[in-house]
Amino acid sequence: MKSILNKLGPGILYAGAAIGVSHLVQSTRAGAEYGYYLIGVVILANILKYPFFEISPVYTAKKGENLMQGYRKLHPAVLLVFLLIMLSTFLIIVSAITLVTAGLAGLLIPIGISLNGWIIIMALIAMAVIYFGHYKHLQSFTKYVVLLLSFFTLIAVVMAFTKAQPIDFYLSRELDLSHSLDLAFLLALIGWMPAPMELSVWHSTWAMAEGKAPNYDDAMFDFKAGYWGTMVLAVAFLILGAIVMFGTGEQFANNPVNFAGQLVNLFTAQFGKSAYIIIAFATFATMFSTLLTSFDAHPRVLSEGYRFLLGKPKDHSIKMVQNALLLISGVGTFIILWFFAGNIKKMVDFATIVSFLAADLIAIFNFSIAIKLQKEGLYPKGWLRWILMIFGLIGLFILSFFFLRLKFGW
Repeated sequence: MKSILNKLGPGILYAGAAIGVSHLVQSTRAGAEYGYYLIGVVILANILKYPFFEISPVYTAKKGENLMQGYRKLHPAVLLVFLLIMLSTFLIIVSAITLVTAGLAGLLIPIGISLNGWIIIMALIAMAVIYFGHYKHLQSFTKYVVLLLSFFTLIAVVMAFTKAQPIDFYLSRELDLSHSLDLAFLLALIGWMPAPMELSVWHSTWAMAEGKAPNYDDAMFDFKAGYWGTMVLAVAFLILGAIVMFGTGEQFANNPVNFAGQLVNLFTAQFGKSAYIIIAFATFATMFSTLLTSFDAHPRVLSEGYRFLLGKPKDHSIKMVQNALLLISGVGTFIILWFFAGNIKKMVDFATIVSFLAADLIAIFNFSIAIKLQKEGLYPKGWLRWILMIFGLIGLFILSFFFLRLKFGW
């Protein structure tokens, strides 16, 4: 067990970043609204997107480079486009994650602290862990948070299966894609499952954080554990929603914090107050792991991307840029949530549109990297990855078309 745990690193950080609103809210809501109907959709989305994320451990282990260096070798404009995508959304994304995490903290730890107070506390904790803990401690801390999250989530599912009223596994409500709300939900579920496409670069940056290429076999084991583990947890949250929430007749809140509160309350009502700690920890740890990794990844990726774009060596000045961006993340979050809280929905909508469309570009970038590795004899053999990537690209473009059509009424 110790040997296995030692092999877990960037893959577990990927899992911590991926398991956020997409799992806690989207997956659970899929079960709450449609029963088990969308389990296949969740699994298929993970399978089709796998090669685009897998390119990260393959490239870093085979080439000994950050994936962003691969982007620059495709063309400096490719790296520049990626960095502009990150810059345009990172403060909004960090603010939104902090808001949801703070809201959950206030909901689950009712000790009289205001939402703004929890926002400050959560942001300061994240900044302190990143600044004083450094990469190794972040990796170790996140590892145990994600493992505990997985344990408590699976315990919650087992409780739901064994103690809930008998439920027909085939009981579900079909999607009506002519209905705009059903279509919007399906697009969001698939689009953010398992995670935004830029996490492939996050993973690569974490893998190279210590300045040396990881062992290929260890890197692939670590990545697969994180990637497929997030899929298992997505299905677990969907099952929780189906068993505990589906068919209750309750109107589910659109607000992520209120929705999580409904899940906790319904779970506790069915299984008693002793079950509260299990589902409460699972919901809070879901967002807290995302908060930590987001505060680390954005400054780290942007500072490293700046270095690669300008061809600078890794020196003290790059660390200063990273620390400055960490400070900007915290201060920017305070400013956005304190002064512009009324416009946060519009900001999140903007970030969602950018990230949704950026997924197509990043998928193309990663596909191009795979082609280069194939020509160099460094890409894993087999035709299945190429079929999945082709179908994945087609699927992403179709999703983007319907997303834009829905957003702008085309």
